[in-house]
Amino acid sequence: MRIRVTTRADLYEKRKEEHIDRGYRIEEERPIPVNGLCSFIVVRELPDSEAVGELAIGTIPVIAAVLPMWRILGQNPGV
Repeated sequence: MRIRVTTRADLYEKRKEEHIDRGYRIEEERPIPVNGLCSFIVVRELPDSEAVGELAIGTIPVIAAVLPMWRILGQNPGV
């Protein structure tokens, strides 16, 4: 599973460490801030039996984090 993680520049190193601690491997980094945000791609290989459940559980915090951002930007994600 590949995930792009986008975070505020001041939290970049902390977020990387959190993902490494959770068993992800950093594949690509974009540490130079653009509009105050940096990103990196993490990869974790999961057995097929775990992939669906892990994906569903991992989506909830992402939705919770993105919705307020959409409201701030004045856009509607259609959720």
